[in-house]
Amino acid sequence: MIKRRGVRKLGYIADQQGIINRYLREKGGWDSHLMRTRDFILEGVKAAEPDTVTILGSGWLLDVPLEELTSICGKINLVDINHPAQVRRKAGGFKNVSLIEDDITGGVTGMIRNTIRKDISPAATDIPLYEPDYNRGFVVSVNLLTQLDMIPADYMAARSNSSSEELREFRKKIQESHIKFLREQTSLLISDYQEEIWRDDDRVEVNDLLFTSFPEGEMEREWMWDFDTGGSYYRRSRVLFKVRAVLLRE
Repeated sequence: MIKRRGVRKLGYIADQQGIINRYLREKGGWDSHLMRTRDFILEGVKAAEPDTVTILGSGWLLDVPLEELTSICGKINLVDINHPAQVRRKAGGFKNVSLIEDDITGGVTGMIRNTIRKDISPAATDIPLYEPDYNRGFVVSVNLLTQLDMIPADYMAARSNSSSEELREFRKKIQESHIKFLREQTSLLISDYQEEIWRDDDRVEVNDLLFTSFPEGEMEREWMWDFDTGGSYYRRSRVLFKVRAVLLRE
């Protein structure tokens, strides 16, 4: 069970608010990415023809074609660690949509504080496999993979003596556990995997956002996400993300 106080303390609520605030600032740059994400979800669902679809990381539903999914699927599960009030109201208008609040890491958020208190190396921490107790059906991981490890790792970095190598291994384990879960059923994985930092007209830095390999799959697509143009993510810089989308078969 998720402890609401812990969700807020770790920063998930603030992170969600930061996402919608950035979207409102960057709407023009995000629209192409969100449209491509929604289109790929619909393409995958139509190819698999599932009765139940589970959206992991549903968030603000910016990248989720909810209305279209409710018309072609019998059941939609929207899963996130917190559902904003606006999303609750929107989902309430559909009889075949369920809101599920769950820790998609499989419990990492609940074990972080014990790890810090006992001074356990994050690299030595076993990452549990996500095991939902609902009918998952066809699973969609939407712009989530590189977010799952970020908040836990940042929290540990600020409150422990963990080295950068230990934190890197910790983040790798979280990402690999999520990919392993997705491979247990037919699923879609949509995620950014690399960032480009630009100043003026020059690309000054390229950073990998994955600490493991992006899985091979079917129906692969790639595109660029114009993530930040105003220099609020990195000062005086424009940030673009490379995004990949794949259909995974169990």
